[in-house]
Amino acid sequence: MKKLVAAVAVAGFLLAGGGAAWAQSDGTAGPGASGGAAQQGRRGHGARLALQTAATTIGVSPQDLAGQIRDGKTVAAVATEHSVDPANVVNAVVAALTQQIDQAAAQGKIDANRVEQAKQKVPNLANRFVNETKSKQGRGRAILKDAANAAAKEIGVSVTDLKQARKDGKSIAQVAKDHNTSVDDVVNAIVKQATSDIDQAVKDGKLDSKRADQIKQKLPDRAKTLVNREPKQRGAGTTPTTTQS
Repeated sequence: MKKLVAAVAVAGFLLAGGGAAWAQSDGTAGPGASGGAAQQGRRGHGARLALQTAATTIGVSPQDLAGQIRDGKTVAAVATEHSVDPANVVNAVVAALTQQIDQAAAQGKIDANRVEQAKQKVPNLANRFVNETKSKQGRGRAILKDAANAAAKEIGVSVTDLKQARKDGKSIAQVAKDHNTSVDDVVNAIVKQATSDIDQAVKDGKLDSKRADQIKQKLPDRAKTLVNREPKQRGAGTTPTTTQS
């Protein structure tokens, strides 16, 4: 069971956004469980189903696959090593999760309006599960950190000062203007650094090249949003939003 915990972390993003749609529990959340605990159980079950389906399709044990994922390999890489087309693994995961949604719908455990929404998300998310490593979240944090460093360097301030300015409610664009720095130059610096990070992830085999291209196409707009967005103040009753690549 412990070996599958890592797999849940790897596949957790598979259920993000559609997590509430997975109705089958893994047994960790009983009828009296809170909504949050029950949803966590559903996510864990869906993640394990994705892992088990991928492992079966490849011809390895779930524990073995989870171990290789922890070592930084993608599911696609493991499949290729076993002469299995990664596309077949994606299709198998899609079929398994779609069947799970249908079963939950038949049992009345999913709102009918959410069934199709959940199904529409499955193919893309299954593809990401197969072709991206568990370090995606860590890479995201690293890219954001590098973006902050690039912005601070372009503006001519320390990262600490930039963070403090944001805590005080200023956007990166406002900080740039305060230091007579072109906002466009800051955006370009962030895009350049993020592109370098993404290219390195592809080189290291941690990110699928097609997915990398999709992310890079969105970088300019996302960098502009990051630079111009004003930080939300604590206590304002809102939750900061995050973007997904």
